[in-house]
Amino acid sequence: MQLWRSHADLTPDAWRLRLRSFRRLGCREIFLQWTGLEGGRPDDWMAPGTLLDTLFDEAARQGLGIHVGLPYDQRWWDVLARADTTSLAAYLDQTRARGIAYMQQSGWNERRAFRGWYLPYELEQYNWAAAERQALLVPWLDALSRAAQATSRGVPCISTYHSRLPGEGSLATLWSRILDRVAIHPMIQDGVGVAGLANLRALAPLHDMLRARHASFDLILELFEELPSGATDGSTFKARSADFERVREQWEVARGYGAKRIVAFALDPWVIDDTPEARALMRAWMDARI
Repeated sequence: MQLWRSHADLTPDAWRLRLRSFRRLGCREIFLQWTGLEGGRPDDWMAPGTLLDTLFDEAARQGLGIHVGLPYDQRWWDVLARADTTSLAAYLDQTRARGIAYMQQSGWNERRAFRGWYLPYELEQYNWAAAERQALLVPWLDALSRAAQATSRGVPCISTYHSRLPGEGSLATLWSRILDRVAIHPMIQDGVGVAGLANLRALAPLHDMLRARHASFDLILELFEELPSGATDGSTFKARSADFERVREQWEVARGYGAKRIVAFALDPWVIDDTPEARALMRAWMDARI
């Protein structure tokens, strides 16, 4: 679930109905992708404490767990697009320090519904192919992981996906090097919402490597369909709720994938929104009881 400014306007009753819908759809845990946006942009914001208090209270009442995403620095993709490692190293130092401070000081890990920390930065093979970048990435992840383990009962989660940009990087190789050094839980985005079901073939080497080393991982099912926007960098991302028959095919793959959890991205808004596509997906989902 991505939190936005508009979520702060929801009343406790509205949250109760929303989380009840999550339960009806089969949800047992919620991943908050982030608890705020930072980095110095005009749309930076932090979720009010009252919003998260309400969310934790209602989740506890309904028996739902919450994985808390750290505040997300929106400069991530801009920094990765630069060629120099100096800017990247400085950026990683800043986000590491702020992320560790948040885990140590926010207090969300003391709530009954708390299940762990989520690192809101997506990893793919294109931007992390170079050895010098991996040499920065691995200790950054390790420091965040150690802080997460010190403030929770497990390792943190982070999502990963296969980039369609051509390059020399290998997602399986990247993750093999990460897992050799870092205690962390990967969440594999199936990529179907953007690239179609064929994207699962591109993830096969990563999947096979994780299974071979008996690593725990999640599979993220994308519940949207990307619409043409005229841009390839995600800056004008447009989408609508997926057709249920495609989602059913994704579920069939997921059942035999060996993942610890199947994570829907995202019930809000692609299933519980008030659009014709979302309403159709909700009806089919409930009828099928997948």
